[in-house]
Amino acid sequence: MAWTYAGDPAASALAKVRFLCGDTDTTNQQINDAEITFLLAEWNNDAYTSAAFACEAIAGKYQSKSDYSRSVGDLSISTQNNASAKGFLDRAASLRASALRAAPPSPNWDDAGYPTSSEMSIGMGRNAGGTTSVPPVANFPE
Repeated sequence: MAWTYAGDPAASALAKVRFLCGDTDTTNQQINDAEITFLLAEWNNDAYTSAAFACEAIAGKYQSKSDYSRSVGDLSISTQNNASAKGFLDRAASLRASALRAAPPSPNWDDAGYPTSSEMSIGMGRNAGGTTSVPPVANFPE
């Protein structure tokens, strides 16, 4: 499978996802281009969400391997797969938090200034006046 990164996250969505994941070392390739392309298609080209899921996929690869340590004389070799998995899971959580800061959720408003999303209408009929209408957005303080 292909793995590409030219060092410019602004060049493409794929490069941005690879940059956000930290998968930029050609000698330690973590996830291939086809997998990133799949994630971008699944998440409407949202690089932060795609990168978070890519980090989780990479963490899964590390979690499937056990940690080990081998020594022969003065030579010692060890791997810390669980620590690597935790690092990628922490990165996924950080990417999701960054995505929320970049584009916080907000209600949708129609042309008259009324919320159109159903989440905003839950409990709106419980006001003291007994009405179930929602005031236009112009009546809310800035």
